[in-house]
Amino acid sequence: MPKRVFITIMYNSSSIIKIKNLNEYKIDEQIKESLKDVYWRIEFNHYHDLIAEIEGQTIKSIGVCWGNPNHPLAKYIYFSSNATQEMLKKMLIVQAPYDRIIFSCWENDSEKIKLLQQFPFQLFRKTYMEKYEISILLEKLNDLTVPLTLLSLKQVLTQPSLEEQLFKLLKYSYEQTHLHNPAQVEDWLIWKEKLLEDNSDLELSCIAIENNRVTAYIFVHPIDEEQYEIGWVGQQGNVNLLPILKKMLIGLQNKGITSVEFEVDTTDYNAWQFADLLDLKSKIGWYSYILKNS
Repeated sequence: MPKRVFITIMYNSSSIIKIKNLNEYKIDEQIKESLKDVYWRIEFNHYHDLIAEIEGQTIKSIGVCWGNPNHPLAKYIYFSSNATQEMLKKMLIVQAPYDRIIFSCWENDSEKIKLLQQFPFQLFRKTYMEKYEISILLEKLNDLTVPLTLLSLKQVLTQPSLEEQLFKLLKYSYEQTHLHNPAQVEDWLIWKEKLLEDNSDLELSCIAIENNRVTAYIFVHPIDEEQYEIGWVGQQGNVNLLPILKKMLIGLQNKGITSVEFEVDTTDYNAWQFADLLDLKSKIGWYSYILKNS
C-alpha cells in the first residue's frame, strides 16, 4: 500500500481592526501616498480612529476617522485607495453626536470614488483651490470701477456698530453656505475671535459700507512673505464682489505680492461670484460626499 502524504497549506489571513499606534506595523509607501491629503492627521494624532486591514504585522489598507468642533454633527472619514467594502462598512458606523458622514477627495481619485459609490453617498460640494498671478487677474478686471466706500478691517474694528454688523453677517453667511453640514451655533463675538485668530490682514481686508450698513466683506490672509490667500467672503443684497476684489488685489500688488490663492466652494454663493474670473469649471475639484444616518 502506498504511503499517504499529507500537505499542510498555510493561508495568510487578514483582519480589520482599530489600531492605536501606526508605528507598530509595516506600511507600504504606496498606501502612505494614497493618504497624502490627510496623512498629517496620523502623524500629529489629529484623529479619533484608525481602522486597518492587518495581515501579520503589515497594514494592507487603512482608514482614518475624525471630528470637527466647528461642524459637530459630522464624522469625517478618509481611506487608502485599496480599501475594501468590508473596511468601509466599519468606518460608516456612527454614534452620537454624529448623524452624518463626510468624505472628500480629488475628483480624479477614481478608486476611492468607485468604492464610495457602493454606498448611498451623495456629492454635495465641489471645492476649487487655485493660485493666480495678481497682474493677470487685474487685467481681466480692468474695466471695473473700485467702490469708494470701502473700509479696512482695522477701521471697522474701531467702530462698535459696524464691527457687530460685520461679524453677524460673517456668521450668517457661513451658516447659510454650510447647510448640508451645519456649523456649531455660536455668538458673533466667537466668530470675531475666530477671524482674528485666522491672521487676517487688518489693512488689506476690505469691508463695503452703504448708508452706515455693512453690505459685503472680503478677508485676505498672508501665507508667507510673498503669497496671500483670499479668505472668508460674504455679502447681502446682491452686492457685486468683483470691484471689492479688485481693490484688494491692487493693495496686494502695491505691497509687492505677485500671486494669490483662492479656495471656492460651489455651495458658497458669495465666493462663487469669482468662478468665471478664475475659470473654475476647467479646474480639478476637491469633491465632498455626504451620507446621512437614516
